[in-house]
Amino acid sequence: MTEETSVLVFGMDELASAIARKLHLDGHAVALHQPSPPTTIRRRMAFADAWYEGSATFEGVEARRSDKAKDFLAGLRSGQFIPILWHPFDEVTERWPWDVLVDALPPNGRARRPLKSLADLSIGVGPGFVAEDTCDIVIDSRASDPGAVLRSGGIDEPQFPRDDPFADGTLVPSPEGGLFQVSRFIGERVSPGDVLGFIGSTAVKAPVGGRLRGLARDGASLTKGAAVAEIAASPSAEVVGICKRDRLIARSVAFVIEMERSGWAPISLENLFLKP
Repeated sequence: MTEETSVLVFGMDELASAIARKLHLDGHAVALHQPSPPTTIRRRMAFADAWYEGSATFEGVEARRSDKAKDFLAGLRSGQFIPILWHPFDEVTERWPWDVLVDALPPNGRARRPLKSLADLSIGVGPGFVAEDTCDIVIDSRASDPGAVLRSGGIDEPQFPRDDPFADGTLVPSPEGGLFQVSRFIGERVSPGDVLGFIGSTAVKAPVGGRLRGLARDGASLTKGAAVAEIAASPSAEVVGICKRDRLIARSVAFVIEMERSGWAPISLENLFLKP
Protein backbone atom coordinates (compact mmCIF):
# COMPACT_ATOMS: atom_id res chain seq x y z
CA MET A 1 0.00 0.00 0.00
CA THR A 2 1.11 3.54 -0.72
CA GLU A 3 1.47 6.40 1.75
CA GLU A 4 -1.86 7.80 0.53
CA THR A 5 -4.03 4.76 1.09
CA SER A 6 -7.28 4.73 -0.88
CA VAL A 7 -10.19 3.07 0.91
CA LEU A 8 -13.68 2.23 -0.32
CA VAL A 9 -16.28 1.59 2.40
CA PHE A 10 -19.49 -0.20 1.43
CA GLY A 11 -22.64 1.12 3.12
CA MET A 12 -24.00 4.36 4.58
CA ASP A 13 -25.59 3.30 7.85
CA GLU A 14 -24.29 4.10 11.35
CA LEU A 15 -21.40 1.62 11.29
CA ALA A 16 -20.19 2.35 7.76
CA SER A 17 -20.36 6.10 8.43
CA ALA A 18 -18.35 5.76 11.64
CA ILE A 19 -15.65 3.77 9.82
CA ALA A 20 -15.45 6.16 6.88
CA ARG A 21 -15.25 9.19 9.17
CA LYS A 22 -12.44 7.68 11.25
CA LEU A 23 -10.38 6.69 8.20
CA HIS A 24 -10.92 10.12 6.63
CA LEU A 25 -9.68 11.87 9.77
CA ASP A 26 -6.67 9.55 9.81
CA GLY A 27 -5.62 10.95 6.44
CA HIS A 28 -6.72 8.16 4.11
CA ALA A 29 -8.39 8.84 0.76
CA VAL A 30 -11.85 7.49 1.60
CA ALA A 31 -15.03 7.03 -0.42
CA LEU A 32 -18.42 5.52 0.43
CA HIS A 33 -20.37 3.21 -1.89
CA GLN A 34 -24.16 3.15 -1.85
CA PRO A 35 -25.75 2.03 -5.14
CA SER A 36 -29.38 2.47 -4.02
CA PRO A 37 -31.19 4.94 -1.74
CA PRO A 38 -30.26 4.15 1.88
CA THR A 39 -33.13 3.16 4.15
CA THR A 40 -31.35 4.21 7.34
CA ILE A 41 -33.73 5.98 9.73
CA ARG A 42 -31.04 6.80 12.34
CA ARG A 43 -30.11 9.73 10.14
CA ARG A 44 -28.30 11.78 12.78
CA MET A 45 -25.93 8.86 13.34
CA ALA A 46 -24.85 8.51 9.69
CA PHE A 47 -24.07 10.23 6.39
CA ALA A 48 -27.27 8.78 4.84
CA ASP A 49 -28.95 12.13 4.07
CA ALA A 50 -26.08 13.06 1.73
CA TRP A 51 -27.35 10.51 -0.79
CA TYR A 52 -30.57 12.50 -1.17
CA GLU A 53 -29.50 16.07 -0.47
CA GLY A 54 -26.12 16.00 -2.19
CA SER A 55 -24.12 16.56 0.99
CA ALA A 56 -24.32 16.09 4.74
CA THR A 57 -22.03 16.79 7.67
CA PHE A 58 -21.66 14.16 10.38
CA GLU A 59 -19.56 14.85 13.49
CA GLY A 60 -17.53 17.52 11.72
CA VAL A 61 -16.89 15.60 8.48
CA GLU A 62 -18.71 16.24 5.22
CA ALA A 63 -19.77 13.61 2.68
CA ARG A 64 -20.90 14.53 -0.83
CA ARG A 65 -22.62 12.51 -3.50
CA SER A 66 -20.30 12.38 -6.50
CA ASP A 67 -22.20 11.90 -9.73
CA LYS A 68 -19.21 12.89 -11.88
CA ALA A 69 -15.69 11.48 -11.88
CA LYS A 70 -14.19 14.93 -11.37
CA ASP A 71 -16.18 15.42 -8.15
CA PHE A 72 -15.12 12.02 -6.87
CA LEU A 73 -11.45 12.67 -7.63
CA ALA A 74 -11.63 16.15 -6.09
CA GLY A 75 -12.78 14.65 -2.82
CA LEU A 76 -10.11 11.97 -2.74
CA ARG A 77 -7.29 14.34 -3.66
CA SER A 78 -8.23 17.29 -1.50
CA GLY A 79 -9.40 15.41 1.57
CA GLN A 80 -12.03 18.11 2.10
CA PHE A 81 -14.96 15.68 1.96
CA ILE A 82 -15.84 12.02 1.57
CA PRO A 83 -17.22 11.29 -1.91
CA ILE A 84 -20.21 8.97 -2.25
CA LEU A 85 -20.36 6.62 -5.24
CA TRP A 86 -23.63 5.04 -6.40
CA HIS A 87 -22.38 3.21 -9.48
CA PRO A 88 -22.56 -0.63 -9.76
CA PHE A 89 -20.18 -2.67 -7.61
CA ASP A 90 -18.16 -4.09 -10.51
CA GLU A 91 -17.70 -0.68 -12.12
CA VAL A 92 -16.51 0.91 -8.88
CA THR A 93 -14.12 -1.89 -7.88
CA GLU A 94 -12.65 -2.46 -11.34
CA ARG A 95 -12.33 1.12 -12.56
CA TRP A 96 -10.49 2.51 -9.54
CA PRO A 97 -7.36 0.85 -8.03
CA TRP A 98 -8.40 0.68 -4.37
CA ASP A 99 -5.80 -0.18 -1.74
CA VAL A 100 -8.42 -1.27 0.80
CA LEU A 101 -12.04 -2.45 0.60
CA VAL A 102 -14.18 -2.43 3.75
CA ASP A 103 -17.60 -4.09 3.66
CA ALA A 104 -19.61 -2.68 6.57
CA LEU A 105 -23.05 -3.50 5.17
CA PRO A 106 -25.53 -5.12 7.59
CA PRO A 107 -25.82 -8.89 6.98
CA ASN A 108 -29.60 -8.90 6.37
CA GLY A 109 -29.49 -12.68 5.91
CA ARG A 110 -27.83 -12.52 2.49
CA ALA A 111 -24.57 -14.10 1.34
CA ARG A 112 -21.59 -11.79 1.58
CA ARG A 113 -19.92 -10.67 -1.63
CA PRO A 114 -16.34 -12.04 -1.94
CA LEU A 115 -13.78 -9.22 -1.66
CA LYS A 116 -10.47 -11.07 -1.51
CA SER A 117 -8.09 -10.26 -4.40
CA LEU A 118 -10.09 -7.15 -5.39
CA ALA A 119 -7.66 -4.90 -3.46
CA ASP A 120 -4.38 -5.12 -1.55
CA LEU A 121 -6.41 -5.52 1.64
CA SER A 122 -10.04 -6.52 2.10
CA ILE A 123 -11.88 -6.27 5.42
CA GLY A 124 -15.26 -7.77 6.24
CA VAL A 125 -17.12 -6.34 9.24
CA GLY A 126 -19.54 -8.64 11.05
CA PRO A 127 -20.88 -12.15 10.49
CA GLY A 128 -20.91 -13.87 7.10
CA PHE A 129 -17.28 -13.24 6.14
CA VAL A 130 -14.44 -15.78 6.28
CA ALA A 131 -10.89 -14.46 6.68
CA GLU A 132 -8.44 -15.93 4.15
CA ASP A 133 -11.41 -16.94 1.99
CA THR A 134 -13.97 -14.22 1.16
CA CYS A 135 -11.75 -11.46 2.56
CA ASP A 136 -8.34 -10.98 4.17
CA ILE A 137 -9.46 -9.93 7.64
CA VAL A 138 -12.72 -10.09 9.59
CA ILE A 139 -13.65 -7.53 12.25
CA ASP A 140 -16.10 -8.67 14.93
CA SER A 141 -19.15 -6.40 15.26
CA ARG A 142 -20.82 -8.17 18.18
CA ALA A 143 -21.27 -6.29 21.42
CA SER A 144 -19.45 -9.08 23.27
CA ASP A 145 -16.16 -8.24 21.50
CA PRO A 146 -16.54 -5.29 19.11
CA GLY A 147 -13.46 -4.63 17.02
CA ALA A 148 -11.81 -8.03 17.57
CA VAL A 149 -9.59 -8.96 14.60
CA LEU A 150 -9.83 -12.39 12.97
CA ARG A 151 -7.11 -13.38 10.52
CA SER A 152 -8.60 -16.80 9.84
CA GLY A 153 -12.14 -18.13 10.02
CA GLY A 154 -15.20 -16.01 10.61
CA ILE A 155 -18.22 -15.25 12.75
CA ASP A 156 -20.70 -17.99 11.97
CA GLU A 157 -23.33 -17.45 14.62
CA PRO A 158 -25.96 -14.76 14.03
CA GLN A 159 -26.09 -11.60 16.09
CA PHE A 160 -28.44 -11.87 19.06
CA PRO A 161 -30.52 -8.95 20.35
CA ARG A 162 -28.06 -8.41 23.19
CA ASP A 163 -25.34 -7.80 20.59
CA ASP A 164 -27.27 -4.89 19.14
CA PRO A 165 -26.33 -1.49 20.63
CA PHE A 166 -29.81 -0.32 19.63
CA ALA A 167 -31.65 -3.20 21.31
CA ASP A 168 -33.45 -0.76 23.61
CA GLY A 169 -35.26 0.77 20.65
CA THR A 170 -38.79 0.09 19.45
CA LEU A 171 -39.24 0.19 15.68
CA VAL A 172 -42.45 1.75 14.41
CA PRO A 173 -43.73 0.13 11.19
CA SER A 174 -45.46 2.07 8.49
CA PRO A 175 -49.23 1.36 8.71
CA GLU A 176 -49.57 1.61 4.92
CA GLY A 177 -47.63 2.49 1.81
CA GLY A 178 -47.20 6.07 0.68
CA LEU A 179 -45.26 9.29 1.20
CA PHE A 180 -44.32 10.16 4.76
CA GLN A 181 -44.88 13.67 6.12
CA VAL A 182 -42.81 14.40 9.23
CA SER A 183 -44.31 15.96 12.37
CA ARG A 184 -41.40 15.39 14.77
CA PHE A 185 -37.61 15.59 14.87
CA ILE A 186 -34.92 13.07 15.77
CA GLY A 187 -33.89 13.53 19.41
CA GLU A 188 -37.34 14.70 20.58
CA ARG A 189 -39.07 13.00 23.48
CA VAL A 190 -42.45 11.49 22.69
CA SER A 191 -45.23 9.90 24.69
CA PRO A 192 -47.45 6.97 23.71
CA GLY A 193 -50.01 8.12 21.17
CA ASP A 194 -48.05 11.17 19.98
CA VAL A 195 -48.27 11.71 16.21
CA LEU A 196 -44.90 11.24 14.51
CA GLY A 197 -46.15 12.08 11.03
CA PHE A 198 -48.66 11.16 8.37
CA ILE A 199 -48.88 8.84 5.40
CA GLY A 200 -51.64 10.40 3.38
CA SER A 201 -54.36 11.07 5.96
CA THR A 202 -53.24 8.22 8.23
CA ALA A 203 -51.45 9.31 11.39
CA VAL A 204 -48.34 7.39 12.45
CA LYS A 205 -48.42 7.30 16.25
CA ALA A 206 -45.80 6.43 18.85
CA PRO A 207 -46.61 3.04 20.45
CA VAL A 208 -44.30 3.76 23.41
CA GLY A 209 -42.66 6.72 25.08
CA GLY A 210 -39.00 7.69 24.81
CA ARG A 211 -36.62 9.59 22.53
CA LEU A 212 -36.77 9.48 18.76
CA ARG A 213 -33.55 7.90 17.55
CA GLY A 214 -34.76 7.19 14.05
CA LEU A 215 -37.24 8.87 11.75
CA ALA A 216 -37.80 8.51 8.01
CA ARG A 217 -37.08 11.51 5.83
CA ASP A 218 -39.83 13.97 5.04
CA GLY A 219 -41.31 12.90 1.71
CA ALA A 220 -39.87 9.38 1.93
CA SER A 221 -41.74 6.75 -0.09
CA LEU A 222 -42.53 3.87 2.27
CA THR A 223 -43.99 0.44 1.81
CA LYS A 224 -46.42 -1.02 4.33
CA GLY A 225 -44.50 -2.44 7.29
CA ALA A 226 -41.26 -0.56 6.56
CA ALA A 227 -39.57 1.07 9.55
CA VAL A 228 -40.73 4.67 9.77
CA ALA A 229 -39.33 5.52 13.22
CA GLU A 230 -37.41 4.17 16.20
CA ILE A 231 -38.04 5.13 19.81
CA ALA A 232 -35.33 4.55 22.42
CA ALA A 233 -36.70 3.81 25.88
CA SER A 234 -33.70 4.90 27.95
CA PRO A 235 -33.37 8.64 28.72
CA SER A 236 -29.60 8.27 28.25
CA ALA A 237 -29.85 6.41 24.92
CA GLU A 238 -27.48 7.50 22.16
CA VAL A 239 -29.57 9.09 19.42
CA VAL A 240 -27.05 11.42 17.77
CA GLY A 241 -23.46 10.81 16.70
CA ILE A 242 -21.40 7.62 16.89
CA CYS A 243 -22.31 4.97 19.43
CA LYS A 244 -19.61 3.36 21.56
CA ARG A 245 -19.64 0.03 19.70
CA ASP A 246 -19.27 1.61 16.26
CA ARG A 247 -16.47 3.85 17.51
CA LEU A 248 -14.54 0.82 18.75
CA ILE A 249 -15.03 -1.01 15.45
CA ALA A 250 -13.95 2.05 13.44
CA ARG A 251 -10.76 2.29 15.50
CA SER A 252 -10.08 -1.39 14.92
CA VAL A 253 -10.43 -1.01 11.14
CA ALA A 254 -8.09 1.98 11.21
CA PHE A 255 -5.57 0.02 13.32
CA VAL A 256 -5.59 -2.94 10.93
CA ILE A 257 -5.01 -0.70 7.91
CA GLU A 258 -2.16 1.14 9.64
CA MET A 259 -0.49 -2.11 10.69
CA GLU A 260 -0.78 -3.61 7.21
CA ARG A 261 0.58 -0.44 5.64
CA SER A 262 3.54 -0.54 8.03
CA GLY A 263 4.31 -4.13 7.14
CA TRP A 264 3.54 -5.40 10.65
CA ALA A 265 3.15 -9.17 11.01
CA PRO A 266 1.01 -10.65 13.81
CA ILE A 267 2.73 -12.80 16.42
CA SER A 268 2.00 -16.52 16.27
CA LEU A 269 1.80 -18.00 19.76
CA GLU A 270 2.64 -21.43 18.35
CA ASN A 271 5.87 -20.16 16.82
CA LEU A 272 6.65 -18.07 19.89
CA PHE A 273 6.95 -21.14 22.09
CA LEU A 274 8.60 -23.47 19.57
CA LYS A 275 12.11 -24.47 20.48
CA PRO A 276 14.82 -23.31 18.06
